[in-house]
Amino acid sequence: MNQIRSIFQALTRNSEMKTPKEGTKGSIYLSLGIIALSCIMLPCCFVVGYVSYFMTMAMIAADNRMGGIVTEVQIISAFSMVFGMMVIFSVLFFSSDREHLVTLPIASHHLMMAKFLYAYMAESIMEFMVLIAMFIGYFIALGKSFGAAAALHPVGLITALLGVALIPLVPLAYCGIISLILMAVLKNVRKRKVFDRVSSVLMLLFIALFLLSFAGLDGITVENYMNSLANESNLFFRVMNIFFFPVAFMRRALAENNVLYILLYLLANALVVAVFYLVGYFTYQEGLYMAAGLGSGKRSADRKGNAYRQKSFFAACVAKEWKVLTRTKAFAGNCVYINILWPFGVWLFFHLMGKKEGMIRYVELYREGAPRAMLIFLLAVITVSFLAAALNSLASASFSREGAHVSLIKYVPVPYRIQAGAKAFISLALTWTALLLSLCVAWYFMRFNAVMFIYFAVIAFCANIISIAFGMGMDSASPYTYWDDEYSALRGNLNSFFNMAIIMVISLLLAILGLLLDYAGVGITAIEVGMLLLMIAAAAVAFWKGSRIILNNIEEIY
Repeated sequence: MNQIRSIFQALTRNSEMKTPKEGTKGSIYLSLGIIALSCIMLPCCFVVGYVSYFMTMAMIAADNRMGGIVTEVQIISAFSMVFGMMVIFSVLFFSSDREHLVTLPIASHHLMMAKFLYAYMAESIMEFMVLIAMFIGYFIALGKSFGAAAALHPVGLITALLGVALIPLVPLAYCGIISLILMAVLKNVRKRKVFDRVSSVLMLLFIALFLLSFAGLDGITVENYMNSLANESNLFFRVMNIFFFPVAFMRRALAENNVLYILLYLLANALVVAVFYLVGYFTYQEGLYMAAGLGSGKRSADRKGNAYRQKSFFAACVAKEWKVLTRTKAFAGNCVYINILWPFGVWLFFHLMGKKEGMIRYVELYREGAPRAMLIFLLAVITVSFLAAALNSLASASFSREGAHVSLIKYVPVPYRIQAGAKAFISLALTWTALLLSLCVAWYFMRFNAVMFIYFAVIAFCANIISIAFGMGMDSASPYTYWDDEYSALRGNLNSFFNMAIIMVISLLLAILGLLLDYAGVGITAIEVGMLLLMIAAAAVAFWKGSRIILNNIEEIY
C-alpha cells in the first residue's frame, strides 16, 4: 500500500497544469476560474439536479420512485466507460512517464493500481459534482412526495455519499480489465490503432443497444420512454442493470434504507476492483513491455521525395498542425471529428422535432417573417457559432498541443506570425466549415434565402474569429506543456475550460442584448444589422488586439 500511495501522490502532483498565481496574469486566471465556476459548473449542476428532480417525480407518479435515479446512474456509468476506455488505456500503457517508472524497484501491479487510482480521481472530479447534483434533485423530489423524514434518512444519505464516490469506479475498472486483456490477447499485434478503436466499438455497441430499447414502443416520445423505464421493460437499462450490477445494491439501500445493502454495494465494488487487480497482477508487466514496442517501426519514405515538399512556410505549418491533430485519437476525436456533430445535431434536431406542433408553427412563423421567430433563430446561430469554436479546443489548446517542445516555436526559422496564423487557420477552417454545413441543413428545413445564408455565414465567421482570439491568447500566455499523454493535454488544460466560460458569457450577453432590443420595440431588421455590425467590429478588434497579444506571449515562452 505504501508503494501505491507514493506513486499516486507523485502522479497527482505532476499532473496539475501550472497557472500564474501572482501579478496581472494571476489575477486574470483567478477571475477566469470564478467565471468558469459561475457560468459552467453551477449551471450544469443545476440542470442535472432539475432533471433528476423531474425524473424522480415522474417515476414516483408511476409508482417506481427508484426508476429515475437508477436510470441516471446507468447513463453516467455507460458514458464513463465509453469515454474512459482510451484514457485508462493510455494512462496504463502509453503515458510518457512509463520508461521512468518501470525502472523503479516497484512491483508492476502496484504501479498499475497507482496509475488507475490517479486516472480515477482525475477523470471523476466533474462526475462527482454531477452526481452530487443528481442526488440532491432526487432527495428534494423524495422530500416533496414523502416528507423530510424519508428524504433525510441517515442510511439513504450515506448511500448517496458512497454512490457519489463509487459510481465512476466500476466503469473505469471495466475499462482497465478490457485494456489488460486486449494487451494480453493481441500481443502479436504491432499497431496501436487496433487498441485505439476499442472505445469506438464500445460506443457503437452502447448506441445500438440504446436504439434497440426504442423497439416495441408506440412511437418515440418522452411519455412512452418514461413508461418503459417505470415498468422496467426498457432493454438498454435492463442490460445496464446486469452489466453494472453493484447499482442494484445501491438501489435497494436507497429504497429500503437497509444497511445490509450498503455493505453488499461496497463488497460488489471491491469485487470488481479485485478482479482488475488480479488480471493486472498476471498480465500488466508483459503488457508494459509490449506497449514499449508498439509504433516503433518507421514509415517508408516517399519514393518521389515529395512527401514533405511544401510551397510556402504557411502551407508547411498548416500541414504540420493537421498532422499533429490527426496523429492520435485523442486530438482527432476531441478536436477534429467533434465538429461533425454540429451538422448532424442540427439535422437530428429538426428530424425529431420537425413533426411537433410547436416546431411546425415556429417554422411557419419564420417563413412568414415573424420578428420574434427570426430573432430566436439569429440568437441560436450566434450562440452555436461561439460554442462550436470553444468546444473543440482547437484554439484554446493550440500551443499546449506542442507539449514540452513548445519552445521550438521560438527557434525554428519561421516568423511567429506565420506559425500563429497556421494555428488560427486550421481552427477556423475546421469549425467554420462545420457551421456552414449546419447552416445548409437548417436552410433545408427553414428555407431562408441566399442573402440570409450569407448573413448567417458572416455572423458565424466573426464569432469564430472572436473565440479563436480568446482561446489562442490564453493558451499562448500559459500553455499546458508537461502532460503525460494527449488525453491529459486536453482534459487537464484549464485554458479550454476558461475559454468556454468566456464564450458562454459573451453569448449570453449578446442574447440578452437582442432580447432587450426586441422588448424595446426595435425592428428585427435593425437588430440584424446592428448585430452584424457589432460582430464585425468585435471580430476586427479581437483579430488586431489578439494578434499582438499572442505574438507578445510567444516571445515570453520559455
